[in-house]
Amino acid sequence: MTALRIMHVLKHAVRGNGHVHVAVDLACAQADAGHEVIFASTRGSYDDLLRAHGVTVVDIPEATDAGGAARGGWALLRLARRRRPQVIHAHMMSSAVQAYPVAKLTGAALVTTVHNSFDAHSSLMRLGDVVVAVSEAERQALLLRGFRPDRTVAVLNGAARSPRESLPLDDIGPLASPCVLSLSGLHPRKAVNDIITAFSEVVPEFPEWHLNVVGWGPDLEPLQSQVRQLELQESVHFTGSTLTPKPLLEAADIFASASLADPCPLTTTEARAAGCAIVATAVGGVPEVLDHGRAGQLVPPSDPSAMAQVFRELMGDAKALEAWRAAALEGSEHMTVSRVAADYERVYRSVL
Repeated sequence: MTALRIMHVLKHAVRGNGHVHVAVDLACAQADAGHEVIFASTRGSYDDLLRAHGVTVVDIPEATDAGGAARGGWALLRLARRRRPQVIHAHMMSSAVQAYPVAKLTGAALVTTVHNSFDAHSSLMRLGDVVVAVSEAERQALLLRGFRPDRTVAVLNGAARSPRESLPLDDIGPLASPCVLSLSGLHPRKAVNDIITAFSEVVPEFPEWHLNVVGWGPDLEPLQSQVRQLELQESVHFTGSTLTPKPLLEAADIFASASLADPCPLTTTEARAAGCAIVATAVGGVPEVLDHGRAGQLVPPSDPSAMAQVFRELMGDAKALEAWRAAALEGSEHMTVSRVAADYERVYRSVL
């Protein structure tokens, strides 16, 4: 097939944001496949990586106010007129608003990906000629909100074998083990406090086990306070965030996610590829990532005791732990970035 000219548009490209990681992975994989790829954003954490894969990186004024939005829109229009992308792919609400008139004026197809449907402004993503949901569960949720069935498709997220794995090791130190690993932003939606509560229920039975909390965010101090109140300072460790989580996932025994809402978490796809035994809440696209319970164990959200019971089974039975690690790996090739890129190429071609 002929190569495509693709322009990704983001408000920013700062590390630690799942939609940024999706866009970076996708842009690199598309450039590797021979497509002409432009990455337009502000404040990028991955500019060098993108350029190493042949992606053209362009800084766009950030839409922090009306003036910034106007300047960013004009910059995008000038860029699109110069580079003539066939597809403009917007990954954020403000990006979709800026990209919509640019696509109309230049004749490009506008593709939007809804990464955070729980955001009140996500309805703006329907400006796209085609709207991509990051899981089938998410697609169904968008249809219930009035998104058009003929213009809304699902592409399941995946981050295994990400181009970001080639970054120099962001060494945050070794994990205390054996361990449960939590890897996410530290904010209320991720409910890391439920993981800590679940761990506190089982650590008296398994005092040699540790919980490593990897990530950063506004809930750090409340979570640290929770650990002190539970007197778990010797067993629960806050490591900070990392650009290169793969070695940590490979060193972990159990991966835990307690999200209250999650369209399709990249970290769970990475945990599968790393061969962690997985326990996660059955929300959003998580059941799809875990093959509906065959690749990892699903528990209800806001139910630390249910998660604790899974911890107890895995910590107390080495054969069960190994069986669930093997189950995570089986079929994990579906979680690769190359599969995601192939799915998006089909979406692009369908709308051109």
